[in-house]
Amino acid sequence: MKKRVLPFFAIAALAIACGQSSTPATETTAPAAEPATEAAAPAPEATATVEVPAEINDLLNKHTCLTCHSATEKIIGPPYQEVAAKNYTDEQIVELIHAPKPEHWPDYPPMAPLPNVPKEDAMKIAGWINSLK
Repeated sequence: MKKRVLPFFAIAALAIACGQSSTPATETTAPAAEPATEAAAPAPEATATVEVPAEINDLLNKHTCLTCHSATEKIIGPPYQEVAAKNYTDEQIVELIHAPKPEHWPDYPPMAPLPNVPKEDAMKIAGWINSLK
């Protein structure tokens, strides 16, 4: 009996997480601090704003990306700005969407593979992520 209850709760939790409402299309946060060096300029006091185009926001919602990711803030997975900073190609990001490599992100829980995200949608998302560099 107990073996049947645990999977039920796991599936229910996943369904609830996937059904959550979307985040706003614009996110604001303070920029990440960079290591101090002799030639480093002082960190700007203004906050960074990332515009998420409506088409991209719709794709991120459709494929439940926003459950774990944000443009600028750590939720469960890395923020998209941090992914962009890794300098992956669009194709590499698509591969990581379909078959994540947890060893690339040791400070985060492993991402579930999303093989059902169409390559065309994944390429649009990847192109937007790389536009954040």
